[in-house]
Amino acid sequence: MTARQEWSRLWPLPLVSMIGVSGSAMFAYAGGVFMERVTAEFGWSRAEYSGAFMLMMVAGLFLAPAVGWLIDRIGPRKVALAGIIPFAASISLLGLVRGPLWQWYAVCLVLAVFQAAISQLVWVKAIVGRFEFSRGLALAVTLAGLGLGSFIWPLMAAVFIEAIGWRSAFPAMAALYLAVALPLVFQFFHGAPVAESAQASSRGETSIGSSLRSRTFVGLALAGGLFAAVNYGLSVHFVPVIRSAGLPLKEAAAIAGLIGIFSIVGRLTTGVVLDRLPTRIVGVIAFLLPLGAIGLLFAFPGSTPAAVGAVAFLGFASGAELDIITYIVARRYGQEVFGAVYAAFMAIISLCASVGPVVAGAIFDASHSYGIWLGVAAPMVVAGALLVAWIPLVPGEA
Repeated sequence: MTARQEWSRLWPLPLVSMIGVSGSAMFAYAGGVFMERVTAEFGWSRAEYSGAFMLMMVAGLFLAPAVGWLIDRIGPRKVALAGIIPFAASISLLGLVRGPLWQWYAVCLVLAVFQAAISQLVWVKAIVGRFEFSRGLALAVTLAGLGLGSFIWPLMAAVFIEAIGWRSAFPAMAALYLAVALPLVFQFFHGAPVAESAQASSRGETSIGSSLRSRTFVGLALAGGLFAAVNYGLSVHFVPVIRSAGLPLKEAAAIAGLIGIFSIVGRLTTGVVLDRLPTRIVGVIAFLLPLGAIGLLFAFPGSTPAAVGAVAFLGFASGAELDIITYIVARRYGQEVFGAVYAAFMAIISLCASVGPVVAGAIFDASHSYGIWLGVAAPMVVAGALLVAWIPLVPGEA
C-alpha cells in the first residue's frame, strides 16, 4: 500500500484522533479562564486553585503507564469509548463544587483518571497501528489536536461563562465535546486488531523490560528530557526575557502568542518530512532548533524582528519534538509494548518540562538576568541533539 492509498482508505482516523486529542487538553487549556471566577467565589488563592494542575500531573505519571499497558492488551478503541462519557461527566462535576478545596481536588483526581483514557497516547496508538508509509503526517495531524485544543477551549470557556455562568460552563463544554467526539469515535476510530498488532511486534522490541533498558529508550528519554526542559523553560519565560530587553508588555505578549501557530506549522511540516527524509537527520536538526532562538535573544536584545524569529524557532521546535519521539518509538518498538513504552516517555518528558521553568526562574532570581539561563540552555540543546544522533532508531541498528 502506498501513502496515497493509506490516506484514501484511512483519512477519517487522523482527523477523529485530532478531535480526541483536543478533548484531552480541555481542562489544561481552559482552566485558566475559570480561575478568576472560581477563586473569587470561594476565596481561594490562585496557588490553591492551580494546585489541581500539579495534582493531576503527578497522578498522570502513574496513570499513563497503566493506560499504555491496557491499550496494548485490548486496543485503543475500547479504551477511548469507555473513557469519553466518564471524562465528560468528570468535567461536569467541577461545576458542582460548593466551597471546600478538597472537593475541587477530589473531582480533579477523578478527572485525571478518565482524562488518561482519552489522552494522546490512546489516539496515537491507533495511528501507528494503521499507518506505515505516511505515518509521520498522520501523527502530525493527530497531535495537531493540541493546537486545536489550545485555541478552541479557552474561547468556548469564555463564551459559556459569560452566557450561563462558570458552573454551567463546565457541563456545556463537556456536552459539546461529547456530542462531537462520541459518534465520530464510534464510527471511525479503529486501531489495528490486537492479533495484527502482535504480528507487527516482530519488527521491534516486544518485552517491556528490555525496551526500557534499551539504548534507544535511555538515549531518547535523555534527549527528550533535555529538550523539554530547555524549550518549555524558554517558552514560559519568553515574555519576561524579551521584556527585560526593553520590549513593551503588549508587544511581548503578542509575539509570544505566535508560538502556538508556529508549533502547528512545525508539527505538520515535520510529519511530512519524516515520511521522506532519514529520521536521524530530521531528528538532529529539529532538536537543534532552540539554538536559533537562544542565538537571536543573545545577539539582538530588544529587537522585535529577532523576538519574532526566536518565537518561530521555539514554535517549530515544540511542534517537531513530539512528532519525532512518537515516530521513533513507533518504528523502534513492537505494537505489543508501544503503549507502555510511549507512556513512559511522556511521563519523563512531562517531568523534565516542569523542571525547566523552575530552573530558569531560580537562575534569574539569583543573577537578576536571563543571560546565564540562555548560556546553560545552549549546551543542553547540543547534548540532546548528540543523543538523537547516537541512538539506534530501528531494530537491529548498531
